[in-house]
Amino acid sequence: MKNQCPHCGAPLPEEASFCPHCARSLNRRVNIRRPFSLSSKVLRLAALLILIAAVCAAGYFLTRPKTYDAMGEFTYSDSDGSYQLLLSYDSTDRYTPISIFEASASAEESYRFPCWLYVNSWNTGEDAGEMFRKKIKDVQVRVEQPEGGVSPVLCSEPQPMDFNTGAVLGSLIDFTRESPSSSRILWTITMKNGDVIHLGMDLSITATQIYNYSFEDMDLTTVQAVQDLIDRTAEETDYRDAVNIYLPPVTYTEPLILRGRTFNLFGSQSEAGRTTFTAGIQMKDDSYEISYFTGIDFVGDGTGVAISSAGKAWTKECSFVNWKTAFLAYGDTWINATDCVFEDNEIGIHYNSSTVVGPSDTHFTGNTFTGNGTAVLLEAVPAEDVTLDFSQCVFEDNGTDLDNLCGQPVDLSEAVFH
Repeated sequence: MKNQCPHCGAPLPEEASFCPHCARSLNRRVNIRRPFSLSSKVLRLAALLILIAAVCAAGYFLTRPKTYDAMGEFTYSDSDGSYQLLLSYDSTDRYTPISIFEASASAEESYRFPCWLYVNSWNTGEDAGEMFRKKIKDVQVRVEQPEGGVSPVLCSEPQPMDFNTGAVLGSLIDFTRESPSSSRILWTITMKNGDVIHLGMDLSITATQIYNYSFEDMDLTTVQAVQDLIDRTAEETDYRDAVNIYLPPVTYTEPLILRGRTFNLFGSQSEAGRTTFTAGIQMKDDSYEISYFTGIDFVGDGTGVAISSAGKAWTKECSFVNWKTAFLAYGDTWINATDCVFEDNEIGIHYNSSTVVGPSDTHFTGNTFTGNGTAVLLEAVPAEDVTLDFSQCVFEDNGTDLDNLCGQPVDLSEAVFH
């Protein structure tokens, strides 16, 4: 194929660079641009800006407020050091975190336990609550649980409590047998630097079996009959079950011994009088649960002990008259007495329990102490920082109202003395 001029169509000789007929060039021109270059000054400025942006971004991510989620225990660090934050229900152990509190609910109308927030120095283990408190902006406690329940778990506002000054804050948790079987107590701690700490404790509630035995359904008129029932149920029931025994309005003249588990004894009344024990009750075993004694009279002859308790016990609306010791706590236990009468005893309430144990409750309210040699003797109490509350108690004509040998904190501000 012959070469032709693309402009006029004339034939072209081989390797022609222009057309001999129209004299136009046969080569395409290419416009060459000068290469673009940045000065070293501009490059250094750009690098500096990139470096500043990277430092700012890193600073933001390192210092921006953070949100933390933990169960039972969390280690929080700031410029002043590291802190161990933990939740517990134990007022005597600030170092063991509790992520799940397993509770049993039986016959009592309601139950309460404290949820404590402890803060320890991570390096030394010492109480760092006071220092950490200064860093806190706000603390809230709420309960996460299914909606629409007939008896929701309740919590009080977190605050310092005088019966456990070792904790930064405490919240009182209330539940019943009908409360949801599982829920979560969630603490939200907002720090002044904007950090937010969510610290939780799960609450697992087991509704235990309730066994009711009444003098209206069986013969309980003798101590031996009651003792046989107690011994049998101790073998046949789980220790978490509730055993309620409703006693007839009779007088028991032999000692009753409780062992193997807790028992709740309820007295009754007739025209002839109330349920009465003249030889006392002995609790032989320590226990996590509480034995309750309600509406019973204990009448002695000036000797012996009305109730000697090696296990947790609580007397309500009972009377103790003419005993060497009316209510004795010894070993590993905690006792309470509310709305009771202590009259003409050598010692009304005697605390001699030195083993460390968590208190059931701090209230000893509404009691009347009249004509006792020593109304209350505190020889050894197993929670030295707990304040015993004697609000609305009446002390009258006692040789000694309170003999506080161990220096236990007590609150007598609302007690009455005659």
